[in-house]
Amino acid sequence: MARDLNRELLELAAFEGEELESFLPYWLETAERCKLDDDKLAYALDVYLPQNWDLKYLGVRKMIGAYLRELSDIVHTPEMKEKGVKILYGILPAIANYYYAAKNAGGDGIFIGFPDLLMVNTLNSFFHAASPFLNVAEEYGFTYGCRHCPLNKMRLGAYVTGTIAAPDLIWSWGFNCDEGPKTDEMIQGITGKKWKYHVSRVPHDSSFDEREDLMDERLKFMSDQMKLGVKAIEDATGFTITDEDLAKANKECGRLGFKAEMLTQLCTNANPPVVGGETLTMLQQCLTVPFNTGFKYLEEAIDILTKEVRAAIKAGEGVMPKDTPKVGFYNLPFCVPWVGKYFRDNGVITGFSSALTHSKLEMSPGRYKDDPWMSAAENWSRNGMCMNLKNEADAMAEKVEICHPDGMILGFFDFDRWLGAQQKIMAKMVSEKTGVPSYYIEADFWDDRDYSPESLKTRIESVCQIIKMRKAQQLAAEAAK
Repeated sequence: MARDLNRELLELAAFEGEELESFLPYWLETAERCKLDDDKLAYALDVYLPQNWDLKYLGVRKMIGAYLRELSDIVHTPEMKEKGVKILYGILPAIANYYYAAKNAGGDGIFIGFPDLLMVNTLNSFFHAASPFLNVAEEYGFTYGCRHCPLNKMRLGAYVTGTIAAPDLIWSWGFNCDEGPKTDEMIQGITGKKWKYHVSRVPHDSSFDEREDLMDERLKFMSDQMKLGVKAIEDATGFTITDEDLAKANKECGRLGFKAEMLTQLCTNANPPVVGGETLTMLQQCLTVPFNTGFKYLEEAIDILTKEVRAAIKAGEGVMPKDTPKVGFYNLPFCVPWVGKYFRDNGVITGFSSALTHSKLEMSPGRYKDDPWMSAAENWSRNGMCMNLKNEADAMAEKVEICHPDGMILGFFDFDRWLGAQQKIMAKMVSEKTGVPSYYIEADFWDDRDYSPESLKTRIESVCQIIKMRKAQQLAAEAAK
């Protein structure tokens, strides 16, 4: 009897009963639009998912289900637009507060999301299947040899194939990514159709001895820039976004951020290790990437996984043996989860992503309780991606001291040249401050088509040998005391 692969997938992702039956037709359309044929589904179910994700936990499977729901909404934006739903896109780097505020204002009348990221993320993380859309973008001019960001490629590839709708507005946050706004203009030029975009920018000119979250003038400038972006949303969608809408979004993001950070600290300090860092980063991502489905499903996954992790810790159970060394990453490549498997195969587990894990500063109360716009600006200024290099290195060092990795892995940013260079400088600064060694691996966070698996495997093996040797020496020294 032939396998019902789509049903199998949804059951694995913790869909059941009436919910499964009502979602299945929607998912079948999604799988077809995302080019997920039976061969790809069988590979995911039999090989890719079991090898790369801790499926023993219901919370992990619920997390997968949350991403499948979001992917389904993204590829159904053409139908939404036909029905009059307003479409709001965004790009990284961003904080999600303003998009959730728009959702609070518009409800089902507005779609919010970052279609490129969530398509690359979901298709590569769970199916290893984003390539068809990236290949299309290269045919339209995103030359492969120039190492363009796969997110921008996906945005073009998904649009020209009719997989996603044109937005009523895309809010391009050009804080770090100069290519994002250029891509939106390129899409408009190639397709000859209106692709309306608004660009927000902030200066990167603070001194190393300055903390931008304490500089009222800068926060006011950021707040005003965000108000201009929100005004562009209002003009494009017809919805009015109030102070109350943003205050509610700030509160919800703060609540989920606290839960995600508590889970991260539980997992990174568990011995034996209870879950890989890929899962943690996927759960943290809705704080920077807005989900049209909201926090409901990812928050449920976090709550369930937290209970499961506490039970595993109490029982002394783990996914790797006691005293397994762990590595943190600048940004853990969860879109290339087989990298994490290479570490596990060599006796080391991935721990956390510094870029997404909250610092103590991000978890602390803000100064602007009565002004949601200044509060959101303050939150963004406390994020490592918006800090100057020294402050981000200090924040990373703090996270190292909280999460206790045996090594830090930087790199996987060869699609973004200046951020790659910045990481190399930070690696030296963090190592000097914490004594934890840092290693730089040249690779692409999103897209593994140009990887030489054997070359990367050799590099990871070498790093793991050094980390395990240092860990053994540390344990021996502690035992001798």
